[in-house]
Amino acid sequence: MPRPGRYWPDTRHDVTPRPEHWDRAAACREHEAPQIFFPEGQAAEVLAMTAAAKAVCRTCPVVHPCLVDALERGERWGVWGGLDEDDRARLLHGTGDDPPGEEGAVDARAQAQAQAAAAA
Repeated sequence: MPRPGRYWPDTRHDVTPRPEHWDRAAACREHEAPQIFFPEGQAAEVLAMTAAAKAVCRTCPVVHPCLVDALERGERWGVWGGLDEDDRARLLHGTGDDPPGEEGAVDARAQAQAQAAAAA
C-alpha cells in the first residue's frame, strides 16, 4: 500500500462511508434507448429524441443534481437535468430567448429546481 503523501491522502483510518453518487438513481441510466439523450440526425429526429429525453428527465428523482453537475462541468452536448444544450446556454447566459411556445419554461424549471434544492 502506498504511503500517504502530498498527492495521496491518508485514508487508512477513514471509516466514513462515501455517499452513493446521484447518477446511480438516474432515470436515464437504465433507459432502453440511451441515444435519445445525445440526439443526432435530421432536425425532426433530433427534436423528437430531445422531447423524449426531456420526458424521461421529468420523471427522474435526481434531475436537480444532474443539472447542477452538467452546469458545473460545462457539459456542451446532450440532455442533462431536463435541459438540452440551448436551454443550458440560455440559463447560464440569461438571454431569455425561449423557444416559441415555451416562453418562461426554462426560467420556470430553473426556479422550481432552485426551490427544490433550497428545501432539501
